[in-house]
Amino acid sequence: METLEFFSRAHDVPLDRLIEEIYDAINTPESSISVPEDIPENLADWIYRPFFKAGIVVVLTLGAVWGAWLLLRIGFLKTFSAVGYHEVNAHGHAQIFGWVGLFVMGFAYQAFPRFKHTSLAHPKLAYGTLGLMITGILLRSGLEPFTNAYGLLKFPAIFGTGLEVVAIVLFGWIVLSTWKRSLQPIAFYDYYILSAMAWFIIQAVYEMALLVGTLSASTPERELSLIATYQAPLREIQIYGFAMLMIFGVGQRIFPRFYGLPDPNPQKSLIILAMINFSIFFQSGAFILMQKVSHVWA
Repeated sequence: METLEFFSRAHDVPLDRLIEEIYDAINTPESSISVPEDIPENLADWIYRPFFKAGIVVVLTLGAVWGAWLLLRIGFLKTFSAVGYHEVNAHGHAQIFGWVGLFVMGFAYQAFPRFKHTSLAHPKLAYGTLGLMITGILLRSGLEPFTNAYGLLKFPAIFGTGLEVVAIVLFGWIVLSTWKRSLQPIAFYDYYILSAMAWFIIQAVYEMALLVGTLSASTPERELSLIATYQAPLREIQIYGFAMLMIFGVGQRIFPRFYGLPDPNPQKSLIILAMINFSIFFQSGAFILMQKVSHVWA
């Protein structure tokens, strides 16, 4: 059972005002209070559940089981070439979009409105992004490993990636629309979340472009060149730009309130954010320049 002090701190509500409102409610005659007998559950209250469930299914199947199968083949055949690039990349794609992506989207739809004391904007559209993401993941991760043997499968695989891009852009727009309807100001940690959402969109478009390039490569050498040049920066953006910044942003909002930790210094936090964003941009760009221009950029 949580205390009133914890509740007020976790939900960013002044304790004095909360206690005052409770006393007002207690002292108000029951006859003047209208309480509906049956309050229907709102879509925005449970929207996170199917996102979390889908994320768990993906991480246990396309993530853990498939990853173990790939490692077994590499181990038994004693060569990393036992599995192809497209098979490994489809597995990695499912991890980023199906595990991290779905969990972030579900959490954001449920928690971000509460951070700002408002309600989720466009909840039906938000729920629709789940279908777009699941369909996209199944098409992309399910078909990419077979594109070398069956060339026509590259078209639905690319289409699936396009669905993911649409879903992620809609996700960003829904979160921004939710914040816009709130009376709460933008906090310093929100800029981490905004940066993470921007990198989320960038990596989705980047991943689609890389998929089109590798599936359209005229020779294995050309395909290998694209992978060697553009794959590492993509992972940099996905892990540090999207996942890490989202964790840092949410953590600075939750940890001080839930665990009684000291509040972060807003100015120092924003300086660190600028440094991280610059590092991601510079390191990703420098890697490509190293591959394309000169090793001086290493």
